[in-house]
Amino acid sequence: MQLCLRSRVTIDGITATMAEHAERRGIGQGTLLSRMTRAGRHDALLLLEPATKSRKPVPAPSRQEVIRDLMRTPAGLLATAKRLGDYASLTQTSP
Repeated sequence: MQLCLRSRVTIDGITATMAEHAERRGIGQGTLLSRMTRAGRHDALLLLEPATKSRKPVPAPSRQEVIRDLMRTPAGLLATAKRLGDYASLTQTSP
């Protein structure tokens, strides 16, 4: 059976529409529609189960990466210029 937001299903002895079940579990209609598109529209329990974290944890950037990324920003360039004593050449508007 194809489920949609207004399909009436019975879960844990409660008969309500899919949208009402999702709302009761804290799932928005957009999220429910997205799950229906990805997982299929056949299993109501699969669509309403709690979301789990599926992404792997990202390791912290190394010190070299942090410095490299900072150097690409205007504030990082200005700080580097100040540290190297080239601040006057950055603020000079005309030769």
